[in-house]
Amino acid sequence: MADLRPRARAQAMIEVASLARILIVVVALVNVGDIALHVAIDQVEPLRIAGNIVVIAAAVGGLALPALRTPVVPIVAGVVSLGLNLVFIVTSGIGGLGAVLIALTTILLALLAGSLRRPRT
Repeated sequence: MADLRPRARAQAMIEVASLARILIVVVALVNVGDIALHVAIDQVEPLRIAGNIVVIAAAVGGLALPALRTPVVPIVAGVVSLGLNLVFIVTSGIGGLGAVLIALTTILLALLAGSLRRPRT
């Protein structure tokens, strides 16, 4: 009888890769939408937008370069983005929608980092 473990392992890796791609696209879209909202309501906040750009760059890099699909990339992007946003919050305050978007981005990046871990064998 053939050993099914390699096949099951390969299938698990495909599922993880698909989930990671979905999370990458979603986190990028959330951050593009956040920038668009800032521009549309004429509240261009450089620190917040810089955080968005960091996340978008990490997402685009993850889609374009498979070598960047490691848990470290979304973790670093999340730390930098969260740091920039925290500086903004301390200096300027933040509304409810801004807090929700920052939390959503942080959660999506954490899920992405978790999905990029290699499955246990």
